Amino acid sequence: MVSIPKVVGVVSCGFLLGFGLSNAVSAADDMSMDQSEGKGGQVDQKEMTLRAQGVHTIQGHVMRVEYGEYVVKEKDGKEVRVHTDKTTQMMGQVKKGDRIVVKVDDQNHALSMLVQ
Repeated sequence: MVSIPKVVGVVSCGFLLGFGLSNAVSAADDMSMDQSEGKGGQVDQKEMTLRAQGVHTIQGHVMRVEYGEYVVKEKDGKEVRVHTDKTTQMMGQVKKGDRIVVKVDDQNHALSMLVQ
C-alpha cells in the first residue's frame, strides 16, 4: 500500500514541474516576441493583434510597490505606474529592484508580469 505522504509528494512535484514549465514557455514566448521586433521592423501576427487591442510591453526595474501598483523605471529613465489586480497573471514574486517585463493595456493595467 502506498502511503499518503508519498502520494502528496508526487502530486505536489508534478504540480511544481507543470507550473515551472508553463513559466518557461511563457518566457520563451515573450523572448520570441521581443526578437521578432528586431528583424527589420517585422512583427509577427500575434504582436500585431495585441498592438491593435492596445496592448504593449513595458520593461524596466521596479522602483517601488504601492497598494497593488508598481512603479517601473524604463531604460530611458521614464517612470511608469502599472496597476494590478487579481486578473493580472503574475510570473514570479515581484519586489523592489527586480527587472520585469509587463504586458499592459492602454490604461496601464497589467495583463501579465514576468520577473527576469
